[in-house]
Amino acid sequence: MKRILNLLTSRAFVVSALMFVEIALIASIMIFLSWLVMPIFFLFLLSNIIIVIGIISRNNNPMFKIAWIVPVLAIPVAGALFYIMFGRTHLNKKNTKKLTLAYNSADGFFTVNNELLARINAKTPHIAKEAFYIMESSRTDIFEFTETEYLSPGNVFYEKLVFELKKAKKFIFIEYFIINEGEMWETIKHILAERQTSGVEIRVLYDDMGSAISGVAPAFQQELRKLGFKVAVFNPYKPSLDKFLNYRDHRKICIIDGKAAFTGGINIADEYIGINDRLGHWQDSGVMLRGDAVNRMTIMFLQMWTFTTAEPPDYADYMVDFRANHDGCVIPFSDEPLIQELICENAYINIIANATRYVYINAPYLIIDRNVSSALIRAAKSGIDVKIITPGTPDKKLIYYMTQSNYKDLIEAGVEIYEFTPGFIHNKTIISDDEKAIVGTANFDYRSFYLHFENGVWLYGSKAVLQAKSSFENSLIQSRRVTWEQIEDTPYGRRLLCSLLQVFAPLL
Repeated sequence: MKRILNLLTSRAFVVSALMFVEIALIASIMIFLSWLVMPIFFLFLLSNIIIVIGIISRNNNPMFKIAWIVPVLAIPVAGALFYIMFGRTHLNKKNTKKLTLAYNSADGFFTVNNELLARINAKTPHIAKEAFYIMESSRTDIFEFTETEYLSPGNVFYEKLVFELKKAKKFIFIEYFIINEGEMWETIKHILAERQTSGVEIRVLYDDMGSAISGVAPAFQQELRKLGFKVAVFNPYKPSLDKFLNYRDHRKICIIDGKAAFTGGINIADEYIGINDRLGHWQDSGVMLRGDAVNRMTIMFLQMWTFTTAEPPDYADYMVDFRANHDGCVIPFSDEPLIQELICENAYINIIANATRYVYINAPYLIIDRNVSSALIRAAKSGIDVKIITPGTPDKKLIYYMTQSNYKDLIEAGVEIYEFTPGFIHNKTIISDDEKAIVGTANFDYRSFYLHFENGVWLYGSKAVLQAKSSFENSLIQSRRVTWEQIEDTPYGRRLLCSLLQVFAPLL
């Protein structure tokens, strides 16, 4: 008995017993989990099927659907969670209600110049259709007493902007995707501070993520408020699974006294005016409006201000009765993810489809869906001179490869693609037939078409149209044409990467 007792209390026996218990516990857990494998597997499978059915049933571009179906099926849990967070391209009820109220609040200031439309329709019906589509979809109007000036490159735009800012007497409204500290912003800030002390109202609205990525400090808005500016930050980044974080204010607007307005591709940062040469020469552009169309730009700004701050709108206080000389027709418009209308994409497609001689496009990112690709191919095969300039030096390597992955089908159809050899081209313009153009903020990519808040100016018969054409032709001289031989000589590894990127292009 003593020997048995000694054995049972020995360290070897106790350790062995504990090891046996541990092994038995692990085995029991494994057996228990093995019973759950199939139920868990079928639960994941069912949830993935439901999500895939939901993706297919949505009124989205087929490429957008495919890009989400692949990761949802390939990576069941992570893919499904990622889609729930970022994949749905409609706003939630709260933000839809806010945006609807902000835009409906301007209905009393929305009119349609039917007399001008009738005159255009009598002369060129296809132009009238283009105009009416933008007016109806974006709830805007057409104006004929607005002078226009196309400003390129960025330093020319900057000089004109500074000149107009110094003349402000009543208010300055600024809305930009990126405001980055540097020489450009310091000069503008100094002018704004000086104008504010003279009684000019200053409002600054900027996108939180766009400016944060570019290096703006968290204390930036406090600094501006100390100067007496009214400040609003669009969609501040915060730890959250709310998919609205994926929507950004990509617009670029500056309004001065309701008489002059600026927009285009240029943000407030030094690289846009050629000070930072990291990417070589930065080619960019914008347009200045002076006249009755500026009131519409003011309304667009105040709508976004109301949406961002929930402050009651005060449109009447900022409407100005100011007409400039006749300079063609102008439609300022906005595009937001409130509905699946894709105003910017459709406006571009309408210009391409209605071209009779040529279509010239500046595109820093050529990441297009089948709708735009088909429109370009049809135009080229119909004998239209279609030329596109893309960057020669990329700002983002992966996006550059995605842009190049779209070359093959377009070049095969007769579209001429050129890469801007001096550096990076950031213009966002489309020009056609010496008579119409769009200058704005929307890129030829999925983000601009589906997710971003954007704005642009449709121009018909305006001075800025021929100025934009002249600028394009000047850039063309400095660009190299992409040949079919270059496409054929692309390494197989790059081709494989490009094919993969084509699938996931809508997600980037």
